Amino acid sequence: MALKIDDRTLERIAIVDDDKSVRDTYETSVEELEVEAVNESGPLPSLDEFVNAAPARADAAVCDFKLRVKNYANFDGAELVARWFDRGFPALLCTKWDRASIDELRKYRSRIPVLVRPTDLDPERIVEGLTICIQELAGKHLSSRKSYRTLVRVEEVTADRSPYAYVVVPAWNPSEVVRLLMSDIPGSIQPRVKTDARLYAEVNLGAESYEDLFFRSWEGQ
Repeated sequence: MALKIDDRTLERIAIVDDDKSVRDTYETSVEELEVEAVNESGPLPSLDEFVNAAPARADAAVCDFKLRVKNYANFDGAELVARWFDRGFPALLCTKWDRASIDELRKYRSRIPVLVRPTDLDPERIVEGLTICIQELAGKHLSSRKSYRTLVRVEEVTADRSPYAYVVVPAWNPSEVVRLLMSDIPGSIQPRVKTDARLYAEVNLGAESYEDLFFRSWEGQ
């Protein structure tokens, strides 16, 4: 059997997670869709190799964020899913998260259409998530995923070993402070990232929550 979503026919879905018990659980959900589950047991090859290898044996994927545990991989799932997006391969990033992990993966968020918690991953959510991915790959963005050039105000900059910029996007939520890793901001813009600075970036102003927000195409004033 196969799963038909728009112009895509999905016969095999890869499952990428360092925990075998989790992979087995996801495998059950995939098979309930009458689609073959490709259980990636690992250890995985290099990122470049796996980006190309998985789409050769599957039509989509469900992927965990933290993949370095138990030497399963030498890269994380956010970068993997983003790289797959670049080559037109639909994948869901399935992980538990808190603000710290969202800060870590935010630089990839514009290329990760769907972020889902493991407790929410059932057959219906897989279909729903892959539909969003496939439609976005075809240029059809949800309103929450459309980006617009907008003002970004810098509230504070820390001087830690891993510096952060704390910013506000007034057009999104004037009272919500978003923490960004300074290293995620382009090097040409970083010298302008100072307290009270006004910058511009493309931001998905329809984002419904902190974890959905992404920034790209930064500009300095």
